[in-house]
Amino acid sequence: MRMYKKITVMLTALALIAASSYIYSRMVPSPQRQPLPQSENRQGEDPLAKTEREGIEENINGTDLEEDFRLTRDLGGEEKRILSLSQEQQKEMLNKVGSKKMNTVLEEYHRILPAGINNRLQYTGYDITYDYFLVTAENGTEIREKPTADSPVVGRVNNLDKVSLLQRVESDMLEGSNIWYRVACNLNNQTIEGYLHSGTGIPRAFRFDKMLAAVNELRQQLAQGELHFIRNYKNQNGTPPQKGNTQVDEHGYRFYHSAPAYEQASTASNFRYIPDGMLVRVLEDANEFFHVNVPSFGGDFFVPKQYVDQTATLSRLNHVVVVDRNQQNQAAFEVTENGLNLISYTLCTTGLPGDYSFETTLGSYKVLEKKERFEYLQKGSEKIAGYAPFAVRFTGGAYIHGVPVNYEEKNGERVDPGTIEYLHTIGTFPRSNMCVRNFTSHAQFLYNWMDSQNGAVIVID
Repeated sequence: MRMYKKITVMLTALALIAASSYIYSRMVPSPQRQPLPQSENRQGEDPLAKTEREGIEENINGTDLEEDFRLTRDLGGEEKRILSLSQEQQKEMLNKVGSKKMNTVLEEYHRILPAGINNRLQYTGYDITYDYFLVTAENGTEIREKPTADSPVVGRVNNLDKVSLLQRVESDMLEGSNIWYRVACNLNNQTIEGYLHSGTGIPRAFRFDKMLAAVNELRQQLAQGELHFIRNYKNQNGTPPQKGNTQVDEHGYRFYHSAPAYEQASTASNFRYIPDGMLVRVLEDANEFFHVNVPSFGGDFFVPKQYVDQTATLSRLNHVVVVDRNQQNQAAFEVTENGLNLISYTLCTTGLPGDYSFETTLGSYKVLEKKERFEYLQKGSEKIAGYAPFAVRFTGGAYIHGVPVNYEEKNGERVDPGTIEYLHTIGTFPRSNMCVRNFTSHAQFLYNWMDSQNGAVIVID
């Protein structure tokens, strides 16, 4: 009898170990989904194929676009899989729910628009709350009724799904953390709420306060007078000197599409790169240079005159898009005397620093042009790979644009399969090359809405 009890205890312990290992394996984030480091000083020649042909850019994808399509099919299906509630639904649910007896509520997500931003939405293609949770567990995870590993499952979500945040709570310790998130989502035509452990994903937010501060800083600059901007798209105004054998400087700004910014009025002095499109204030004429202030850098520099067109300026700000590189989301604002009108907010995907791609660089940029579509090259080849629709260019070959499309080949001829609306990877981690990838319907909205003469793009982190 005593031996039977020992065997029973041993079997129970083994079962618990196996169960906890199973839960942990389901919540460990996939390594390739983790946030990526900033650009390093990449050595050697730029491997991206380039062309002077009009309307054709380098390859704009940091990862293989076919991988994005595969992830979309496997994880999101063909429908637009945004599980988040609307902001109004989240507010109603927060008013209904209370804390469970076994956990302590550390935070409730009641984010509202800050004073100075008015809700005037014109694009509502995707409902998403201001605070949301990005699932990073590679095999997906279960939403549980209570914040414990053995609580009943109320729903299942996939890797890279986005669900609404309600509360951050303390409860059962699991793999070194006792933090859980109370979430809600629309799943299988019904609204469910429950708990996800902190190890299964990352909280994200639309940081409207930071966006407001960035726009107000630009408005203050314009209140002091018009701003010029750097012009060196495809190095058309001259190839800048290269810093050693690197493709980016120590600040992450790229050699291609840039101008040299010297510390003194001499090409023998130390310099850094200022990218095409970045806004600057001309302080004075300094012989072969313009002495400029660069608000994005917080300092003064000397730029050879060929890189600044004195006839082209930003003197008035009507429309601005703020891209949050850290949170992988963005918002569009109309600038008025009474503050900012929020016109749209949505998810996005920015540039990935890699062997064949560059990150989306920080700073304030003039909107340079709009294109209904542009084509892009294959990696390492001058052969055209595909196109991106509804594009707003703001620096170098970087655009805000819709989902890229790879051409297909049938009977030896190139075939356009048509525009694509949705990728499940948008709003997750950097996956493009410099560009800011949007859902195509939102890119089309921005393309039609943006005042390119009086418009700007600001990239924050």
